[in-house]
Amino acid sequence: MSSSSRQLPSVTAFRLPRSAYLIVLFLAIGVLPLAFARDGGSAASPVPVLRAALVLIPVAVAVFIARTATVVEPAGIRVRALLGSRLLRWEELRGLSVTERSVYAVCADGSVRLPCVGTRNLAAVAQASGGRLPAVAEPTPKFAPARRRRR
Repeated sequence: MSSSSRQLPSVTAFRLPRSAYLIVLFLAIGVLPLAFARDGGSAASPVPVLRAALVLIPVAVAVFIARTATVVEPAGIRVRALLGSRLLRWEELRGLSVTERSVYAVCADGSVRLPCVGTRNLAAVAQASGGRLPAVAEPTPKFAPARRRRR
């Protein structure tokens, strides 16, 4: 396939669902009473400092949810984590590897897990790559067998 017939892909991001922020809400509900509970100790005690540090747990989880993503862009696949990101250029990429529910990008120096990409997203990743990855068929949904009433 020549590069002139290849479509320029747009940027496609795979992120955690917005419903994951419910975890932050539940953590905040559980942590805030502990963080602001009054104790009979002195003000110089390290316990109030540790309790105040508990408030950072829901904040850290919210930042993790917001940052974690896999972005398929024209330059390659960008893997974003809590503290950094890595661009896997199309020239470095040898292919994708699937193990159970996780998808890995295989490069010359090893493999990198693609966060927020599951086996159900393989067709979307291949389509977003603009022909750089082989096309994958859309998954067919499997429904539970219908129960018949016993007579």
